[in-house]
Amino acid sequence: MALVCAPLGAVAGSVEVIVNPDRSSAPIDRNLLRAIFTMRLRQWPDGEPIQVFVMPDGSELSNQFCREQLGTFPYVMRATWDRIVFTGTGLAPTVVSSEREMRERVRSTPGAVGYIRSGERSELLPAQPNVLLASLGGYRRG
Repeated sequence: MALVCAPLGAVAGSVEVIVNPDRSSAPIDRNLLRAIFTMRLRQWPDGEPIQVFVMPDGSELSNQFCREQLGTFPYVMRATWDRIVFTGTGLAPTVVSSEREMRERVRSTPGAVGYIRSGERSELLPAQPNVLLASLGGYRRG
């Protein structure tokens, strides 16, 4: 299985969205990304549940992802997740402790989505030579 990466801002030190390899045919734009990470979108178009993985509150990567890719502040995301949990209308994302765990959990969980630093992908490439890089609106081989 390959891990699919979606660079939404191809700058050094930016953040890439990663999805389970089964989702490689599903293009992810910024609006879809916001809907997924605010837990408003709970299923992929084929009905498979979306499993969202995030880094811990206060982590540099989490802060960068919220600001750069979602266009919001981390405390706004936390308030959104707390509201859906406390009202009983949904679940918060699953928190992972490291980027390595993020990659492993996204790769092994059907319908999963998460994020990593763009430079971290290179650490994965020797073991996973068929990584697909998804840009806004399409995919290209990495």
